[in-house]
Amino acid sequence: MTKERDMSAAENCVCFNLRRVARVVTQFYDSEMRRHEIRPTQGTILASLNAKESWNMAELSDWLGVERTTLVRNLRPLQRDGLVQASGGGRGHRVELAITAKGRKQVEKLAPAWRSAQTAVVKTLGEKRWSAILSDLESAALALNK
Repeated sequence: MTKERDMSAAENCVCFNLRRVARVVTQFYDSEMRRHEIRPTQGTILASLNAKESWNMAELSDWLGVERTTLVRNLRPLQRDGLVQASGGGRGHRVELAITAKGRKQVEKLAPAWRSAQTAVVKTLGEKRWSAILSDLESAALALNK
């Protein structure tokens, strides 16, 4: 005889639900972007580097909300493929990051796949609802990050 477990704590847990939904959405974006051999996390890095003239590792890590070790792990294939360049570093020195010309071309190639995924998700949620969710998430992040 199996014993049923009370799942209400997990079912109502903000962290669990946000992470679960994030995994599903990431898998959806991944399916759209896979043909370009870039994962959504890497696409976000490329788009961020493409949008701003200069970033250092600490700034980009903070902007993306990821630990530096996670950022380094996601940067490695982008550097290996010649899409991102890192310079500087060493003891006490900042690592400067820049997107290469090849990286900019990759962003252009990725844009339609990203737009397709973005349009589908926003359509599913509804534009007003998505705007409200985004605003609420930003407010919560600011409040919790104090």
